[in-house]
Amino acid sequence: MIISLRIAFVCFMAVALPVHISSAEPAIIVDAGPIVLNANIDQQWGGHTFAYLLEGEKCVFWSATMYNQDGKTWGSLIGQYPKPGSGAQLAVTSLPFSEPGVKSLNQPLLLRSPDGYIHVIIGMSHATDDPNYSAGTLRYFRSAAPDDISQLVDLSELIPRTPPYNEFHLRMNAGISRDGSRAAIVILAISKDGSVPFNTPVIFLGDRKGADFVFRDPVKYAEAQGFFYPQIALTDSGTVLVGQQWDNKDRSTTRVIHLDDTGKEVHRAELPAEADGNFWCCDLRPVNADDWSKLVLYYNKYPKGGQDCRHEFWTYEPATRALSQRRSIVVPEGRINYGKWVPIAEGCSFFLHNPSMGTFETISGDLLGDGDFAVARLMATNPATLGYAGTAYTFVPNALQGSVQSNEAVWFACDYIPQKNDSKERTRGAFLLYRVSVGS
Repeated sequence: MIISLRIAFVCFMAVALPVHISSAEPAIIVDAGPIVLNANIDQQWGGHTFAYLLEGEKCVFWSATMYNQDGKTWGSLIGQYPKPGSGAQLAVTSLPFSEPGVKSLNQPLLLRSPDGYIHVIIGMSHATDDPNYSAGTLRYFRSAAPDDISQLVDLSELIPRTPPYNEFHLRMNAGISRDGSRAAIVILAISKDGSVPFNTPVIFLGDRKGADFVFRDPVKYAEAQGFFYPQIALTDSGTVLVGQQWDNKDRSTTRVIHLDDTGKEVHRAELPAEADGNFWCCDLRPVNADDWSKLVLYYNKYPKGGQDCRHEFWTYEPATRALSQRRSIVVPEGRINYGKWVPIAEGCSFFLHNPSMGTFETISGDLLGDGDFAVARLMATNPATLGYAGTAYTFVPNALQGSVQSNEAVWFACDYIPQKNDSKERTRGAFLLYRVSVGS
């Protein structure tokens, strides 16, 4: 069925698990890991949409917030794990923030420009004399050398703090263009006196000057709204944002906002949500690393009560503004956990997630069409056998943040939840890295 509107919905038959398994489906096997990147981090909040894992030519880069038991000692961690045979060095750089009044940090957002420099954006909130209001600000760092985070340069002055958009609610994300000439930060502006309505969406557009990004004054691109967890794609046809709309507390939905190169909205679309519950886009990627003309959206449909849960895969074409449903897979409530879509080859991809916060599972095959797919568990990731209470968020490097991509091997990470002896103890996490090989 095709509905001719500004949005073209191309609907394929919904299917339920299990399905026919073809011998032609790819074999996805854990061939490295678990590799403990760090066992003393804060939980990777927002990890179902944000990218805290980046793949370069020589290293896999990662970011986290330092664990602090009292909730008062804040700092960030930026690390690199050498890829086999790269000759690179293992490294972790700490960024402690001891300035007074720091109330919280978000996990550092990582971008990689094609010349190998790593760019780090950190949101930091400060306490005020109003206990109900925390003013968020932004920090920007860049690696001193390509493909090496052992030394970071503070470039925070390159992000303007121009009123009225100079304090923020730290729901944010960042992206980079394919050629590395442009970057952008999307965030929600706030103000203590209400002159800026709470959660006003703004975008910082950045232009490459030498090794650095110089960001312009922020631009308001939409009305104030409950627009959380934005995904961002800087394409040749404008900037595409996909995020959660929370105006209805009983039904959180997903909205697509397409901006031109000045930050002006040129198109808007809503993904369908037929009942109360959570209907979230939890992943946005180009159809492959070399083709950003079509974006793939992973859409998680979780109706209240857990009936008719679905993993759905959609595409959005920035040039034509066509939004199309490609596949809808019905799953029981225990298998609706968020995950990541990974392209392999033409007509073949896989979806990686952790049902019930346990062992990882892949759904692989023709996820953008109506062909066969296969379901497999990655037993090497089982938290119980590794001594953990569970798995939390899934991270797979994304070309929209500048990651390189291989069709033969895919890196992914997860923050594992340790066992706790004291229920009142602040929850810490362990960041574990894996590599899977993809073969026939």
